[in-house]
Amino acid sequence: MNIVDIAKMAGVSTATVSRVLNHSGKVKESTRERIQQVIDEYNYVPNAIARNLCMQDRDSIGVILPEIGNEFFSDVIQGISQITEKNMYNILFFNTDEKEENEHDYLKVVISERLKGLLISPVSDHDEYTAQELERLEKSGVPVVLIDRNLENKQFDGVFVQNFEAAYDGVQALIDEGHEKIAIITGPVTSLPGKERLHGYLKALEDNGLPIREEYQVAGNFRINMAYEQTGCLLSLPDPPTAIFTVNNLTSLGCLKYLIEHHLKPGKDIAVIGFDSIAALNIIEYPFSTIERDARKQGQEAMKLLLEKIQMIEDGNKEKQDINKVFVPYDVVLRGSEKCGKN
Repeated sequence: MNIVDIAKMAGVSTATVSRVLNHSGKVKESTRERIQQVIDEYNYVPNAIARNLCMQDRDSIGVILPEIGNEFFSDVIQGISQITEKNMYNILFFNTDEKEENEHDYLKVVISERLKGLLISPVSDHDEYTAQELERLEKSGVPVVLIDRNLENKQFDGVFVQNFEAAYDGVQALIDEGHEKIAIITGPVTSLPGKERLHGYLKALEDNGLPIREEYQVAGNFRINMAYEQTGCLLSLPDPPTAIFTVNNLTSLGCLKYLIEHHLKPGKDIAVIGFDSIAALNIIEYPFSTIERDARKQGQEAMKLLLEKIQMIEDGNKEKQDINKVFVPYDVVLRGSEKCGKN
């Protein structure tokens, strides 16, 4: 239950619900009673975001991310915060938990509350509702910048990494070690970064004349549990791979968890290269090879780009600008797990 749900049930806007929750602004008594009835019926307790939306209003910037607990997005948030600390804006963070319905609800809040701008990493690359709402925001003077995940066949400013090239180089590093039986735990089919990383994997195999084996391509969802299960499936094959490419940090952790529990050592019993670094492993100097990019910088660049767009609007420049896509650099860092005595 959130203010969007209450607004739907009471037949009012989220802004009206916010005014009732904050005891601010004029609301007809009959409307107030209708909203209060819904609140009482469902024992709704407003969270900090709901309580403060009206007060923050146009001094606030919305940030919608798919999984705030993911180390990558936590670093992105740090980058965003470092830039906004120097500016007079509040930040409202929304965590979609990789669910499109949550994303849709939060977009309604952003639209109804007329925030200053929006940073978003979309759950799906082909969600027409999200794309239409983002276009609606831009047309209404609320600029949008995408972080990390793009929308297929749509034109929005954003800060990304070259997923295809990075995945290609990671798989090439495995091939250079002599591996020919290389598997991949993919991302969700709705994720453009996941698809681009899969295409990079396939292209590296093709360019090196290696067979593309369907059984070596197993579906992941950017989560630990699925990667754990899929690692077991790969290693249970009659002809198991000698190397695995994992497409994000949580997928890497799931894979490593399986290997450790089954007494298999990366770099000795099987090779693994993952996409995105894992700070805890680096701290203990665990020899895990990764494709790394500066997530904090990605957040910084996204917020800088958004603030530039906000300033242009405030200066009265409403002419259509060229789409600005920024790509942060990446690096394949080999620490030993790309090796394997069985290749």
